Amino acid sequence: MLRVLFWSTLFLMAVGLQAQVPSTAKDSSTKNLQEVIVQAYGSNSSSFSVPASIGSVSRSDLQRYSVFNLLPSFNGVSGVRLEERSPGSYRLSIRGSLLRSPFGVRNVKIYYDDFLLTDAGGNTYLNLLDVAAIGKAEIIKGPAGSNYGAGTGGAVLLSSTVPEEADTSTWKVRVGGGSFSTLQESVHYQSRSNGMEWGLTQSHFQSKGYRDHSGIRKDLVQLRAKLQTSASVQTDLLMLYADLNYKTPGGLTLAQQAVNPRQSRPATPTLPSARDQQAQIFNKTLLVGVSNRFVISEKWKLINALTASVTSFKNPFITNYESRKETNLGWRSTFQFDNGRKRLVQWQAGVEWQIGRYEIDSSGNIRGVPDQRRVRDKINADQLFVFSQLRLRPSTRWELQAGLSANSFGYAIDRVAGTALNGKWKFQPQVLPRVAASFIPVDGVAFFVQVAKGFSAPTLAEVKPSAGGLYTGLQAESGWNTETGVRIKDRRGRFLLSSQVFQFDLRNAIVRQVNAGGAEYFINAGKVRQRGWETDASMYLIANRSSFVRLLHLKAAYTRNNFRFLSYAPSGNRYDGNRLTGVPEHTIAFSIASEYRNGLFLNFNINQVGRIPLNDANSFWSDRYSLIQLKTGWKGSWRRTAIEVFLLGDNLGDDLYSLGHDINAFGNRFYNPAPGRNLLLGCSIQL
Repeated sequence: MLRVLFWSTLFLMAVGLQAQVPSTAKDSSTKNLQEVIVQAYGSNSSSFSVPASIGSVSRSDLQRYSVFNLLPSFNGVSGVRLEERSPGSYRLSIRGSLLRSPFGVRNVKIYYDDFLLTDAGGNTYLNLLDVAAIGKAEIIKGPAGSNYGAGTGGAVLLSSTVPEEADTSTWKVRVGGGSFSTLQESVHYQSRSNGMEWGLTQSHFQSKGYRDHSGIRKDLVQLRAKLQTSASVQTDLLMLYADLNYKTPGGLTLAQQAVNPRQSRPATPTLPSARDQQAQIFNKTLLVGVSNRFVISEKWKLINALTASVTSFKNPFITNYESRKETNLGWRSTFQFDNGRKRLVQWQAGVEWQIGRYEIDSSGNIRGVPDQRRVRDKINADQLFVFSQLRLRPSTRWELQAGLSANSFGYAIDRVAGTALNGKWKFQPQVLPRVAASFIPVDGVAFFVQVAKGFSAPTLAEVKPSAGGLYTGLQAESGWNTETGVRIKDRRGRFLLSSQVFQFDLRNAIVRQVNAGGAEYFINAGKVRQRGWETDASMYLIANRSSFVRLLHLKAAYTRNNFRFLSYAPSGNRYDGNRLTGVPEHTIAFSIASEYRNGLFLNFNINQVGRIPLNDANSFWSDRYSLIQLKTGWKGSWRRTAIEVFLLGDNLGDDLYSLGHDINAFGNRFYNPAPGRNLLLGCSIQL
């Protein structure tokens, strides 16, 4: 059904594109729309012509289907899958990189403006951020090591919100509440005047959750400032403090899910339940960043950014209790040349360096309290890479990019309590090239091709998983990615179609395993071949502020994955030719956004996920599911105060599904049932 809907939508878009009349000054319904500008690879150019696979999520996308959650907007991009096994437990997958992420975000580099969110150990606490403070997101699909360092999954570039007009100050208050005792509140202040922009965000979120023992509480305060001290110098500041606690209900078997999908993981004859052990996550993080942009001359620019963070992390688990104290420091410096001409010559070079110091205590867990069987490790992680990229645009129809980076990563372990263990591990330095080109044979059509090498050392969370153990024998994964694509647009910016095919051959792929006690560990899986097809389409059927229907916007995304193990034999079992664990066969996303003259709006979103292999043997698969979401409400004003009242509906089809499975789970406890049909009512006021 959804495939028919998807292809019918593309057909209607094409028909609509052909049927549009030429733009005239008298007809505002056909006015040109602004092109999407992307910053990835230092391009600062139209997404139409950039020779790379980049998914763009605008601020309107972030607000259109959920004002408090990143999932709907990210999952509307082909090749991208953001999961939430229980409230607060984010996992991000770009082209199958989820294989390494039982929880958290790994193998994907994430930046917030100039600042590093990914730490020196390779982990990112994406769940600490607040949607209200994000202006847009660019998702680079596939290896991006030539500019952004180690990581075979890709990179995400987040941007903060910016006041729309100069010399303005605005307050925005948003409150929402709904199913499962959910309460969400945020206050956002922005000001822009006299060369200074700054914003202050405070937010709170709490919910009992759909399942037993799945409650969450999150508090965040963030300060973001930009100061233009002179025509050539801009200084940016970021300060963020987040206090997050969410319970982890654990996976269920298919039979347990059928009996009661809302239960947490029950006790067994050998192990206590998730509730009895108070399994949960406590995360308190302070992150501070300072950056400086110095315009040396009309063509030369230097950007320096320093990021520091301190985290207190505790994880009572069913079989153990882990406590971490994490300190991270990162520095990125980029030197840029841009001749500013149509025949573009742009060159950038730089360095990124990170160090992390981690003190990790592991012990037994007695109903949420650590026992005396304690092991303490002090771990130091260091990574460094230098990079350079050249962009050439010899004519308006050609663009060439060539980039290269040299990467180094290592860690040292000093066990100060428990069985003696000391050592240093240094991975072979890697050179990661990328070559790409785009060609516009006729107006409105662009082809691109790129070849890039990816490299990713195991993260510290894989060397020393939170459920216990130490795995220093893990090897780094690496491989070559080749892709080609086409983009089609109309001259008024109302229609854009982007489609690409790729093949990524990965060696030593890192795969999650689980032992009899439920503790996770990781192994290298030999060779993996990832072939895929991704298509995104966007069409503005109506964009006219004077008509009754002011906006009618359609979006569709299709992802087809053929990811397979080529040589993989764990514990003597050969899985050659099997589908890659945890990756859906296909996904389809379709959305309609509409606005009306009377202030009403109606946004509809549907996401279908195909079957997913849940273990390496491919003997267990998830069922297909369709997630239907709706946001409707009214926007207006009263005495110069902007008001929005909205109703969010999630899983309106009441499908039984998991928004994140426990892959390769022992005892076949793969399933983390997501909420059934649920609603949230909210309002926002802007002064």
